[in-house]
Amino acid sequence: MNGIIFALIASAFAIWALIAVANSKLSTNKKILWFALIILVPFIGPIAYWFRYKY
Repeated sequence: MNGIIFALIASAFAIWALIAVANSKLSTNKKILWFALIILVPFIGPIAYWFRYKY
C-alpha cells in the first residue's frame, strides 16, 4: 500500500514538473533536456527542476 501511495505522489509531481517546463520561458533546447530528465529519472528529475528554477 505504501508503494502505491509513493508512486501516485511521484507521478503527480512528475506531471506537475512537465506542465511547469512546458509553460516556462526556457529555450526549446532546455525544455527538451528537462522533459528528458523528468521522464527518464522520474523522482529525481522533478526535484532537480524544482530546486533549479524555484530557488
